[in-house]
Amino acid sequence: MELSKFLKLYDGHKLEEKDLSSYEKWSLQFFHKKEFVREPNLQITLQLEITKAYNTYKNECDTVIGASFTSYLMWHIIKTTQNHPYFRYRNIDGEWYIFNNLPVFSPIGIGGDARFSEIIVENGSIEDYAAFTNNYRSKVDKSFNMREFEPLDELVWANSHFIGNLPNLQFTGFQLHTPTKNSGRPYFYFGKRYQTNDERFIPLLVMFDHSNLDPFVLSDFMNEFQSRIDENKH
Repeated sequence: MELSKFLKLYDGHKLEEKDLSSYEKWSLQFFHKKEFVREPNLQITLQLEITKAYNTYKNECDTVIGASFTSYLMWHIIKTTQNHPYFRYRNIDGEWYIFNNLPVFSPIGIGGDARFSEIIVENGSIEDYAAFTNNYRSKVDKSFNMREFEPLDELVWANSHFIGNLPNLQFTGFQLHTPTKNSGRPYFYFGKRYQTNDERFIPLLVMFDHSNLDPFVLSDFMNEFQSRIDENKH
């Protein structure tokens, strides 16, 4: 896909220097300089408390056609990025852009010869949960009918929101391989839900590029995300 088409399709434009903070003017360049920083990506694994969120989902969304708690979490991540623009910055061929309606990419384990399928779900930032989860479910169902692995367009794959799910692995630490081209996109990976006493938890790995993200902005993001899933804020 051509960059111009990608920008138009997902409502993106180049970041102008006047729109950047003094810190960003430094960080967006510095952490991608190989002579100073060998690895710009940071990784953290959180144990997300989901007791209230799961009850809210069951009470308000469980009857929605195609609903799942996984899609509920995914949709709220996408919605949370709308109030945190740094999570929508992307570096493409050395230039920084910001997008308003990025799709979400998710790998799906299907087994067999293909082993994995890759799905792209669009318009999550502007759709309500019912529309998003219906779209997500149809893409997942379609992926299980694939006979051979079919990789996605490289530009779309490298810049979409990345949200994965490992429902059979309860991890306390998980490390992703890092890309040779750092696009600045964060990676989210959920694990197997578990219960401790009366509280529910889910592991969540977050990998992020220090050029546009850091623990300070991640903390703000996670606080809003927690509030959103607890209350099902729209």
